[in-house]
Amino acid sequence: MRNAPLSVERAGAFLLITFDQPAMRNPLGPEVVAALAHALDAAEHDAAIRAIAVRGAGPVFSAGGNLGNFEARIAAPPGPDGRDPIAASNRRFGTFLEQLARFPKPVVVAAHGAAMGGGAGLVCAADIAIACAGTKFSFTETSLGLVPAQILPFVIARIGVQPARRLMLSAERFDADEALRLGVVDFVVPDMEAMRERLTQVLDRIGRCAPGALAATKRLAARCARPAAEAEVAQLLDDAAQAFAAQMRGEGVEGVRAARAKRDPAWKANFDRAALAEW
Repeated sequence: MRNAPLSVERAGAFLLITFDQPAMRNPLGPEVVAALAHALDAAEHDAAIRAIAVRGAGPVFSAGGNLGNFEARIAAPPGPDGRDPIAASNRRFGTFLEQLARFPKPVVVAAHGAAMGGGAGLVCAADIAIACAGTKFSFTETSLGLVPAQILPFVIARIGVQPARRLMLSAERFDADEALRLGVVDFVVPDMEAMRERLTQVLDRIGRCAPGALAATKRLAARCARPAAEAEVAQLLDDAAQAFAAQMRGEGVEGVRAARAKRDPAWKANFDRAALAEW
């Protein structure tokens, strides 16, 4: 369905979410964040959805936060609960990124043109990120007198403290090849035709994997990414062993049987590349 500021489309077992305000360079304003959160919540509770792909309509992926009505926003009074409205709005983006981190299904981002500020942060928060050659990236916040507040932990989780510090303290603009070298993205493709092909390949590969196994792997990987004391690591490995046993008794039965029989497992889903024809 099309519902500004997002287009949300089913493509078989996959969900395509498209930022759909190209004339505004696909800003991540409060209404966009709310729509993203709603789409993610619906997809989490839909067992038929196996993965999500996020992309942008028009010439860029996303220019980041919406700075429109700046003067009105800074003059807005505290809310009924006394909270600073700017801080509350900013925190809602962080709440969405936390929701994205907990989302049990793979999230693939396909960025082209430009991914700036929060747009670049969203790329870093994805499980798998693809960029088209020529895409420009920048964590622009400090150059605007702002702070990359909500995206900071997700950028650091993807590329590490020192690269994040360098990029954020200089608001340096970098290209897709540098994004690949730093680990901001996982693949760089030469053009949009190759982007469609790579996105189809990635989603097809995800479709071959068991959904329960993917969810368990994401949960464990999220815990591994957090600093932990030795006792917490031991507990993590204990829990990982339990997760492995549960998978072996569950989807693992079908997976092994299918491999032995040289057939596709019951959960396999293919992505129809025709769904990307108009992008």
